Amino acid sequence: MRFLAWHLEYLVATPTEQGRSAIVEQAGQVKAENALLVFANFEKNDETRQMEIVNKAADEMASIAAQLKINAMVLNPFAHLFAEPSKPEIAKSMLDQLYKVLSEKGFNVQKLAFGMFYELELKAKGHRLSRIARSII
Repeated sequence: MRFLAWHLEYLVATPTEQGRSAIVEQAGQVKAENALLVFANFEKNDETRQMEIVNKAADEMASIAAQLKINAMVLNPFAHLFAEPSKPEIAKSMLDQLYKVLSEKGFNVQKLAFGMFYELELKAKGHRLSRIARSII
């Protein structure tokens, strides 16, 4: 699993069109302030260790949020950065589990719909922790 996280002043995400995925969730507009926007990609290698990867990712995201002193996160399924993404049904399941684990940790979590493209209006912060990339192995 790999993710790219941006610390944002605000985000307005408006669904625009369906992607090529066979799995498409109902989409609505998402708004957040002072949040971590997480572009999450689950990979083929994650498929045999799903909950281990989800828990490690949640711990890393929680650690970043603690350093930033924020409680809000927006999960964005994003298979476009890496060469071997997991199967769509597994990626969706893992994203749903990540949402659940982060919520159980007390975070205010929102999720962009799987299988949809969004127009993003955002303002990103510009400090040393405002752009973070991680690989969870």
